[in-house]
Amino acid sequence: MEKVKYTDGDIVVVDSLDAFEQAEHADEGMILSMIVVAGHLRLTYCGRPVEVGRSDILIGPPRSVMADFHRSKDFRGLLFGMSYTKFQKTVGTTGGRLWSVMMYAMEHPVFHLSAAEFSIANHLFKLFVEKLTGLRDYYYKEVMHSLMTAAFYEVCIVVERNMKYGRGLQFQQKDLIFRRFLELITEAEGKRASVADYARRLCITPKYLSAAVKQASGKTALAWIHEYTLDAISQALRFSDRSVKEIAVDFGFTNLSTFGKFVKENLGFSPRSYRLTVKNL
Repeated sequence: MEKVKYTDGDIVVVDSLDAFEQAEHADEGMILSMIVVAGHLRLTYCGRPVEVGRSDILIGPPRSVMADFHRSKDFRGLLFGMSYTKFQKTVGTTGGRLWSVMMYAMEHPVFHLSAAEFSIANHLFKLFVEKLTGLRDYYYKEVMHSLMTAAFYEVCIVVERNMKYGRGLQFQQKDLIFRRFLELITEAEGKRASVADYARRLCITPKYLSAAVKQASGKTALAWIHEYTLDAISQALRFSDRSVKEIAVDFGFTNLSTFGKFVKENLGFSPRSYRLTVKNL
């Protein structure tokens, strides 16, 4: 199959293991699904050895650590990736059931595809290739996202098929707090807020929120807030025509100086320089 690569910040589609490794390390907020087309692959997943072969799918939820890739000479894989932000928006339309799917996948990262599931995956990938090699018209990005959403739900079907119905998944309190915390961050759409603000909305203390989030995700609540804010600011600087001052106000910054310092410390450029650099690229 022709080499293919597409990425726009929310989704990524590639058929190269090197690209898979780069995506896994470059964006820890990406949900990655890799389907093995040929050969086999060994790696470590969250510290434990994992091996996948033809017709297997490997799912890497956000913050899952994959390393030490060793592949056979005939290995080929197809990669679909969705940003955690886009996943959050998708979850909002499903009544939250996808949360249990992702939690299950974190503990059971490898699934074997049936012949029908493997065929569907290949057809979807071919659609991506056809779209990539065709004209990039006005609704190009929307079509790519629609295809990705279809691929993502197909992955969820595979996971659901393997889940044990009737027993459900028992979530610890920290996981439930973490889930609700991320829902609130997503609803805020990047607007700046403190850990205390979110703790107040969850009716718990900031200290308890910080401890629960750290235990559930390995990252502090403040780091999550900054990550979402920074991602939203980056998107606004890259794709909107609003002025830097308007963007700063939108995200709750009291003055341009504070906004400029936050952007430079995290993106390496002032807001205006970042916008110009990205446009030039």
